[in-house]
Amino acid sequence: MIITFGTQKGGVGKTTIAVALANYLTLHKERKVFVYDFDYQKSFHKLWEIDNGKENSIPPIYDVQVINNEDELPFSNMEELKAIKDSQDIYLFDLGGTLDARYNLLLVYSDIIVIPFEYSNVSIESTLVFINVITKHFETEASLLFISNRSDAGYNYPNKEYTDGVLEQYGELVPTPIYKRNALQKINTREFKKEIRNAIKPNLDELLYIINNLTENKYNL
Repeated sequence: MIITFGTQKGGVGKTTIAVALANYLTLHKERKVFVYDFDYQKSFHKLWEIDNGKENSIPPIYDVQVINNEDELPFSNMEELKAIKDSQDIYLFDLGGTLDARYNLLLVYSDIIVIPFEYSNVSIESTLVFINVITKHFETEASLLFISNRSDAGYNYPNKEYTDGVLEQYGELVPTPIYKRNALQKINTREFKKEIRNAIKPNLDELLYIINNLTENKYNL
């Protein structure tokens, strides 16, 4: 199975959600996860490397492969992508904040594209640009899943109802936003601690429930 995290704009917590999902699938769903970091900032891989270097560190629970060469075209073979798409293992891709020829085919063959966003005008505009490119320039087989991140529980976003309505025209919206929690700043690539679970597990459960429905429980996440 291929789950891809992508946005047009950085800084919306994409990698944090990707790390949390990889940890949850590995530690609590007991699934084999392979992570590939295509982001130019390499945030996922950097965090994984930091965890590797910690004294008495917990052994890695999955590997994170990074793509460094801009001219490199990994996963450019359709047969390779079809094979991992049909696998019961989870192939999780963290893309950059811009669309790149290196992962054009990946966007086509992904099962799910998770698109985090915030209820700010800049984030929403960037999200709509990303949607427009994917839906109009790629004959993608992927289902789009939108998840609101860094939401303020005490604030009534005036554009929320309209934004949700627009996004639901293109894909599925995870019902519960991920609220701002300091605990998520402490996430690592080895554990899924209680404070992290409290902050994001309900959202991940909703996300996986939607994925199971969209894929007719093909992967039984």
